[in-house]
Amino acid sequence: MTTERSGKANPEWDCLPEEVRAALTAAWRQEVPPLATALYARWWQLETWLRSLVYMELKTAFGPLWASELPPRSAKRQDSESEIRYMATADAQSRLAYTDVSGLMAIIERHWDLFKGSLISKGVWLGRAEELRLIRNRIGHCRRPHADDLARLEQTLRDLEPGAFSALSAFNRRSRTIRDRDDAVVDAWVHREHEAAMRLIDHAERQYETSFELSCSRRPWSDRVPPTVTISGTRGYVWHARWYFRGHRWLDLSKFWNADYSPEQRDAILLVCASGPSDIEVSFSALEDPRVIADAIGACFDTVLMLLRRGVGPFHVDYQAWTREYSNLDPRIQAGGPWAIVDASTFPISLFGA
Repeated sequence: MTTERSGKANPEWDCLPEEVRAALTAAWRQEVPPLATALYARWWQLETWLRSLVYMELKTAFGPLWASELPPRSAKRQDSESEIRYMATADAQSRLAYTDVSGLMAIIERHWDLFKGSLISKGVWLGRAEELRLIRNRIGHCRRPHADDLARLEQTLRDLEPGAFSALSAFNRRSRTIRDRDDAVVDAWVHREHEAAMRLIDHAERQYETSFELSCSRRPWSDRVPPTVTISGTRGYVWHARWYFRGHRWLDLSKFWNADYSPEQRDAILLVCASGPSDIEVSFSALEDPRVIADAIGACFDTVLMLLRRGVGPFHVDYQAWTREYSNLDPRIQAGGPWAIVDASTFPISLFGA
């Protein structure tokens, strides 16, 4: 499995931490089936995607009440693990991370209208879900894989590609024609009625070469509202507040996320996306309180300007190093992740590489 054995360059293997390469090599040498390693890796792709998709659709469909759609034991598991703080992971703040696979599948089936455009046909999905549970049980109990498990899983990933692209590109299909909407968020940040908007938008442009933009998108399952209708309070709509930095300015996403936001502002954030070191976008479900959204945008704006650094940053010349730097943050942070970069212009793209 090493580059020396294959005789070919393998940058993915070479960039792994030495302790990871040593652990994998030792495990395979001690009769851990390489097939099991491959199967777990592919399952990781599938399950993390499904959790991300469920989070997106529940939060845009139910707003602040989205977590009430999760099984009650998810909260109990999260609370129980919070007592062991020294072992906390980046997922510790995500209640959905404590929902087991059967609960995840049940949510998808119960709210099929939210997922039908992002998965496969319902009849095929329900049959496939049963197979996936069996594979997951074998992984969870360290049973040896069936010879066809990997092929089944990779076929599922290939079958999910079109729906995943639809879900991701819809998030990034933004409408900027919102000026004429009678909406509190538009008033606050397009018409600059919010105190922070009056104070920061022009100042950021003049002093920091930083542009601000407010836009919206809608989920594939939601109904389009007329151009003059209020977006706030509409199921399936998403607000996007985005900042672009010029003059080799860049931002540390970790410091941005860990800034001192109020609990209601932090809870209102849907995702924080960045396609590179020189931009950042914070999104919100339109079902969140528009006052909280407007205030959260202001708090994020202040944080952006406070943390901006100028000069060729350490990641301007190495995009892969930049994505790795933030790969272990809260899952709501998308540094070059699919929610940050996939739109109509990226087609064709392989999201799973299966």
